[in-house]
Amino acid sequence: MIWKAGRRPSDWILKDNMTTTKGKVSKKIAEVSVIFVEVLLLLVSVAAALVESIITFILPNREKDISSDIILVTGSGHGIGRELTIKLAAEGSTVIGWDLSEEGNAETYKILKDLNLHGKTKFYTCNVADRSEVLKTAAKVQNEVGDVTILVNNAGIMCCKPLQEQEAEVIERVFKVNALSNFWTIEAFLSKMKEKNSGHLVSTCSMCGVIGLPNAVPYSASKFAVRGMMEALYEELRLNESTNNIKFTTIYPITVDTGLAKKPRHRFPSLFNILEPEAVASQITTAIKRETYELALPTFMMTFDRVTRLMPRKIVEQFKDFLDVGVDPE
Repeated sequence: MIWKAGRRPSDWILKDNMTTTKGKVSKKIAEVSVIFVEVLLLLVSVAAALVESIITFILPNREKDISSDIILVTGSGHGIGRELTIKLAAEGSTVIGWDLSEEGNAETYKILKDLNLHGKTKFYTCNVADRSEVLKTAAKVQNEVGDVTILVNNAGIMCCKPLQEQEAEVIERVFKVNALSNFWTIEAFLSKMKEKNSGHLVSTCSMCGVIGLPNAVPYSASKFAVRGMMEALYEELRLNESTNNIKFTTIYPITVDTGLAKKPRHRFPSLFNILEPEAVASQITTAIKRETYELALPTFMMTFDRVTRLMPRKIVEQFKDFLDVGVDPE
């Protein structure tokens, strides 16, 4: 091969390298430009979301009509569940109550009948800790009533003792009722919601699912599981256009007078008062109608938790010791 005067093989190699380098630089600039534009759009979206949140805080969402909904409430035989069936029935909804106690359901039905709210209610005895029983009872609901459009997972149990004093059978039962039952009811009813890209999943969690509580370790752990499940499932459905219209609401009460906590402890009752089931049910009903994503009771508790988690652990512990909110062993 004959090279032109003044041109060496190394010149061609250098030229090829420069061409390759220019291509890589151009590609890198393009990638950085795209990321820069995406960051700008993200900042605009964040600002818009912030403004929307402020407006929603001042002017809450309009309450939707739930009179045509079929709403299933677990734990309907007592406490929050009973009060919820009453509140939802008063809204004109078709209300289905599930409880392990047939007597509890019967008492709830009697109250509804006395209030003349029983016309669109139906009750089933169901052990929500048993997957096969949940699926079997759900099939009966489907055939006898119709598609559940709002599912309220409310059933829960609690044992207040130091962890090493809690029997293995009790710990398993706590997780089956408080956490796993959510999976079984959602398995039973979510498919129809996904088919229509419509529906509402509601869970009565607890502030114990946000802040760990001594003498209630299994209970706290089960409620942390519920919180994680609701958050993860929300994201899973949100990212799919065919399911992103299904609504989620998670409720975090601090202490409710349902009998679950036998010895609640509050140093400042005016700040952390024991809540009445009727008042909690009323706020849950409003949260459902407004499609609120999460609601703490009292409402400042979620903000309090998020702020304190930015602090050093020692400071958080000092706040907890000063406030002295908890449960004593049974």
